[in-house]
Amino acid sequence: MSLALWSTVASIATFVVIAVTAIAALVQLRHIRRANQLAGLQSIFAMLQDPGVRELINYVRHDLANRLKDPTFRDGLLAVPVDRREHPEMYLCDIYNHVGSFVRSGLIDESVYLQTDWYNVRLYWGLLSDTVAQTRRNARYTFENFEWLAARAQRWIEEHPNGDYPPDEIRMLQGDR
Repeated sequence: MSLALWSTVASIATFVVIAVTAIAALVQLRHIRRANQLAGLQSIFAMLQDPGVRELINYVRHDLANRLKDPTFRDGLLAVPVDRREHPEMYLCDIYNHVGSFVRSGLIDESVYLQTDWYNVRLYWGLLSDTVAQTRRNARYTFENFEWLAARAQRWIEEHPNGDYPPDEIRMLQGDR
């Protein structure tokens, strides 16, 4: 074999090794990204199950609507900053605003998140939208990521009017068809 042939074979072998290494690196990066997204999603769901957050959620679900009828309470939402001792509902707005930011920036996969939590996003946006609107009278653009997340949840609902259960799978509850 001539030196030129050996040089060509070595070049081709080097190219193949580099190409295989690059492909392996891309596959590994994809797996790392998905693992990081899963970790982020798990931390969000763990936070939402925290007893303090569950207490806050119960407050928003059961007490906030009556509190918002009080003009003094509503006026408290115009303060900058809002006194969160009087308005703990702002913490739940913060939580969903942060989640919205993570989803919007791609740190958490939107389809995976909304597949699991679309209902709660819509529920809490519905319960908190008056609070957000009142707060925005003096602090424009507050909780925009929460609003964006609620809009995306609404779109998810419209795209899945019959839920997203695989159509070729057997249903365990016979009434769900």
